[in-house]
Amino acid sequence: MKQNLFETNSRMKLIHLITICLFSLTLFMFQNCKKEKGINQIEWQNESLSLTSEICKKFRDCADTEWKTIPEKQKKFTEGMLDEANCQKRFRESNGYKLIGEDPIQIQTSYKKCHKQVMLMSCKDLQNGKIQTTDSCIAFQKIQNR
Repeated sequence: MKQNLFETNSRMKLIHLITICLFSLTLFMFQNCKKEKGINQIEWQNESLSLTSEICKKFRDCADTEWKTIPEKQKKFTEGMLDEANCQKRFRESNGYKLIGEDPIQIQTSYKKCHKQVMLMSCKDLQNGKIQTTDSCIAFQKIQNR
């Protein structure tokens, strides 16, 4: 019975961690095959990469607390998604970085607000999917998914 409870807790932690990874992937990935040029605004690109770096670090820090419970097969996948270079690379290909799809000020504002909310959340909040209920993050995700 004790072994089953441990296995259930480990599975739940793994599910939470994978949820974090998948949400961050959908939040930052460029999912539109149509390549639009966007707006080349250096100040925004630098600022947004800095914000992205902080979000990626937050996800990595939260993942570190659950790292022991992740099966070996999924560690490499998870590490790759949370790696600083990969995280920023994905963001560089996104609508938010390129200011595509909405008013550029609206894109910047929603990302800054989402960043602020993510940084205020606990790891438990992130694991429980609170980010998916935050208006600014939902708005930014819609921009990313265009």
